[in-house]
Amino acid sequence: MILQLKITLRDSKPPIWRRIEIRDSMTFYELHQAIQIAFDWFDYHMHGFNVRRTNGFKINNSLSIKPAGNANYELIKTFDEDESLLKEIFKQEKDKVIYTYDYGDNWEHEIVLEKILPEQVGVFYPRCTKALRAAPEEDSRFEYLETGIVTENVDSKSLMEDINENFMSRFENEGAQSYNTDDLGEITQVGKEPGNWPRLLELTEELKQLQPWKWIDDDQIFAIQDPETKEYVYCSIMGAGGMEYGLSAFIGVEGIEYLRGLLTANIIDEKYYLKQRSLLISFSNRDELSKEDLQLLKEHGKSYRGKNQWPQFRSFRPGFYPWFLDEEEVRLLSLVIKQVMEVCRLAKKDPNLLAAEDLDWFFTREYDHKTRKWIDMRISVGTSLPMLEDVSLFVNELELQELKRTLKRSNIPLEFDCDYILTPTQDRPNERPYYPRLAFCVERKRGLIVYSDMVKTNNVGAVAQEALVGLIKQLNSIPREIWIKEEMFLYLKKIAKKLNIQLMVVQSLPFLEQARYEMEMMMR
Repeated sequence: MILQLKITLRDSKPPIWRRIEIRDSMTFYELHQAIQIAFDWFDYHMHGFNVRRTNGFKINNSLSIKPAGNANYELIKTFDEDESLLKEIFKQEKDKVIYTYDYGDNWEHEIVLEKILPEQVGVFYPRCTKALRAAPEEDSRFEYLETGIVTENVDSKSLMEDINENFMSRFENEGAQSYNTDDLGEITQVGKEPGNWPRLLELTEELKQLQPWKWIDDDQIFAIQDPETKEYVYCSIMGAGGMEYGLSAFIGVEGIEYLRGLLTANIIDEKYYLKQRSLLISFSNRDELSKEDLQLLKEHGKSYRGKNQWPQFRSFRPGFYPWFLDEEEVRLLSLVIKQVMEVCRLAKKDPNLLAAEDLDWFFTREYDHKTRKWIDMRISVGTSLPMLEDVSLFVNELELQELKRTLKRSNIPLEFDCDYILTPTQDRPNERPYYPRLAFCVERKRGLIVYSDMVKTNNVGAVAQEALVGLIKQLNSIPREIWIKEEMFLYLKKIAKKLNIQLMVVQSLPFLEQARYEMEMMMR
């Protein structure tokens, strides 16, 4: 996807700003280079990024992104700009990052995500779509101490053309590329192609004939990098146990974090499976396929005989029902299967190639743009960006003050949670079903349900906070004690502090879970 960013030089009057479009798969180092070009800086001085808002949550100076090796004297979490992708931070409109260049002059640039756009075929990225006023010169901040940053107005069109010309010079190897697999498995620079089902079905049949599950176990995980997005896809071959045959491909940070939890946890809650981001090929029996699966195979002239011979394809996204592949997923899975087979052949020759227990280091295949060949390497994959420590208030603070002033306190302890309910919902025909979240509260003493509300959203923080306020209004009192799971503490701690509610963090909520289970049974 393409991020439309507005970058404004702080303290400039009138504002000095640039609007650029850049791939979300680019790194913060590449964004740094784009800003240097857009504002005509010479990259003489140190720089860094400070995250102020991500995924809709405000961050109070607690997360920074800098060049590797830079000394960090701040007590905040810091990540390497070469390894941090823009899409890991810029997730929702109005997400904000401050870019500081030259800590002496302290040029601060406010970067705001305005829109998330589809990529246009044939367009070079990054590109500048608007530029207002000239940027100040290097090492000139002292000139503006009294007046603020005031520069001359320039021809916006000419400035924009100059910026884009420099973008093309700097990013010529990254900017205009989309990728497509040809029959030899090489990469060609072409416009983005639609999903190629015939090619995917052909590669799937090759994988089935190869039967890699005869020498690879499902816990021998390896990775394939997508040249288009630069995301890693973590692959697991299924079939060594003789139960289910195929390939699971876990995509990006969400994929590897889910996979780590799956392979290391002693007990997996049934809702844990709703968190995965993956693509699945399973070789099934004919009677296990849906009518849509059979129709797809029929349209492409495919028919099979015997058990575990019929390919079935599924897409898994967090919070959604398993569904059919879209065009982008067809493209990605075709690319992955081709390289998976190469890794499997290597592993057959070298049984020690793939580690079975190491979930930090992975054998990987990446595409080298210079040599135009796939290369083998090992990569270390750390944990994803940590759960944010400072979640915004999604409710009105004045309303909280009024509740605290007017309502009495209740001594009845409560259990509260906001989790998926295992009843998929489809708003319109042919639309992908989703799992709604159920905000739910019961009394701990008697197990009586005192609040429930089912909503469609992935913004857990907003749902949890609004539900807690709704609960308080419904009870007409403020509970002294609420028992919650660890995840809810992150979202409710601010409200709890303002209303003097004690949050009891526990691993399980027995009364609530029993009541919710009974409700789910009634809905099925």
